[in-house]
Amino acid sequence: MIPITRIVVKKSDINAVAEVLKSGYLVQGKKVAELEKKFATLCKTKYAVALNSGTAALHTALYACGLGQGDEVITTPFTFVATANSILMVGAKPVFVDIEEKTFNIDPAKIEKAITKRTRAIIAVNMYGQPADYDAIWNIAKKHNLFIIEDAAQSVNATYKKKMSGNLGIVGCFSLYASKNIMSAEGGILTTNDKRMYEKARRFRHHGEDEGKRYHYFDLGYNYRMTDILAALAIGQLKKVKEITKKRQENAKKYDRAFQRIKEIELSHPQNDRTHAYHQYTLRIKHNSKMNRNALKAYLEKKGIQTNIFYPVPLYRFKHLAHMNNGKSRFPVTAKIANEVLSIPVQPHLSKKEVSYIIKTITSVYV
Repeated sequence: MIPITRIVVKKSDINAVAEVLKSGYLVQGKKVAELEKKFATLCKTKYAVALNSGTAALHTALYACGLGQGDEVITTPFTFVATANSILMVGAKPVFVDIEEKTFNIDPAKIEKAITKRTRAIIAVNMYGQPADYDAIWNIAKKHNLFIIEDAAQSVNATYKKKMSGNLGIVGCFSLYASKNIMSAEGGILTTNDKRMYEKARRFRHHGEDEGKRYHYFDLGYNYRMTDILAALAIGQLKKVKEITKKRQENAKKYDRAFQRIKEIELSHPQNDRTHAYHQYTLRIKHNSKMNRNALKAYLEKKGIQTNIFYPVPLYRFKHLAHMNNGKSRFPVTAKIANEVLSIPVQPHLSKKEVSYIIKTITSVYV
C-alpha cells in the first residue's frame, strides 16, 4: 500500500531524542527554547511558544486575544473540528462562513455579512497548505476592529505575498501532529509579533503561573507544555522543512500536468501570490463522473493506493455545532466540496515509481 502519510524518523532524530533521555531533563527546557527560537526564525516572527498540540495553540491564541463568553468568532465549516472546538473552549460561539470553490479557504466576500456586534475575531484556515486571502481578510478586520488568528496547522513554510505562514495574523497556530509536514508526534506552536500575546500564551500553557514567581497565578491556565523529548524530534524535522516542502511541490506539479486534461477531475488552484505547502494534494471528482469520488476511493485502495477525505462532513452538521447555523443552504460551496474532494499521496518520501503508478492508475479510469 502506498500510504498517504509516511513517517520517516532518521537515526539523527533518534539520537537527538536519546540525548534528551540521557540528560535527565525531560520536560520543558533548553530544547523547547531552541525549537521556539528556530520556529520564530522560520516564520519571521518575534516570538514563538511551543505547546503540546495544535488544538492547544488555537485555544491559547483565543485566550491571548481575550475572547470569552458571549463573543463570536468567524471561521470556516470546512476544516478539522479543532478549529471550532477551540472557540467553544473559551466560551465563545463559532460563526461559519462559506468557502471559495477554487482555494477551499474562507471566502472574504462573505465574511462581512456574518459580522455582528459580538464578533471579536476571524480564524482563517490555510486549507491543505495554501494560505487564505489575508489582505482581503485584514481589510475587513481593521474596519471592524477584529483579531485575525491564522490556523496554520497545515501550512508550515507556505507564503502569502512573500510573507511567511505564521506571520499573517495577529497570532499563528501550527500543529506538529505525526501526519503534518514536520512533526513531533504531538505538538503545536503559537507565533506572534505581539509581546503581550506572547507573555499571556506562555503563562496560559503552565496553569497561568507567573514565570518570575513560582506558584503565583495570574489566571486560569492549562497544562499545555511541550516536553524536551518532543522538541528534540521537532528540531530535527525543522532542519529539513525546505527540502520537505520542495519535494511535496514537485510531486504536486507532476500530478497537475498529468490530471489537467481529465474533464471529470477538477484540480486545486494554487494562487499566484502564494506558495502552497501541499500538506495534502486534493482532487475534486465531479458529481457526474463515470466513477464518482467514493467509487474512485474504493478503486484506488484496491490498487494499493491509500487516500483520504479531508473533510467528508462539514462542521455545521455535527450536533454540538449544528444549532449555530441555519443548515447547509447557507454553505452551498462547502456542501458541494465535501462531496467531491479526495486527497492522494503527495508526501515527500514517494518514489518516482510510486508517483508514476498513482498517475497511471487514476488516468486509466478516466482517459
